[in-house]
Amino acid sequence: MDKERFLLPAIIIVVLLVIVVVAVSLTGNNTFQTGNVAFEYPNSWYQEQSIGSFNDQSLYSAATFTRDFQSNNQTIKAYIVFQMQITVQGVLQLPSTGSIVTNSTNSTVATTNIGEIKATQLGNLGPETAQKITIIQKDNFYYTIQYICPSSALNETTEAYNMILNSLQLA
Repeated sequence: MDKERFLLPAIIIVVLLVIVVVAVSLTGNNTFQTGNVAFEYPNSWYQEQSIGSFNDQSLYSAATFTRDFQSNNQTIKAYIVFQMQITVQGVLQLPSTGSIVTNSTNSTVATTNIGEIKATQLGNLGPETAQKITIIQKDNFYYTIQYICPSSALNETTEAYNMILNSLQLA
């Protein structure tokens, strides 16, 4: 008789604890911290892969984050890619930002500050895909943060992207 009296409250407490643990694990942020790089990203994004060690000895390092979105009854991935590469001495023949923008519709170019560092941002919004890239040069390295997502997932992807930019720390 005494066991039955305590069984229902014990079950309720266990169920509540499970709900709290699940709720905490689904909310909040994750932290990416490797080498000289640290930032936060939403818990709803998954770190798919990481290459390199993001330190002064790396020629190239990259981390890819993904999230699935539903669009037209299909699951489509959105990507945020963070890259670090050493600057190379010599001449690099890249198209100018002006030619990129004039050859694309709905394109933007902006200069912004990430902490104390100036950065250049290029963006493009199409009917099906949106993308934006931020380019930072610090010391002997270029850092790029880029997202590519379905246009229907632009708001959620932009929020995650901005969280990374706002919390970014480069040692």
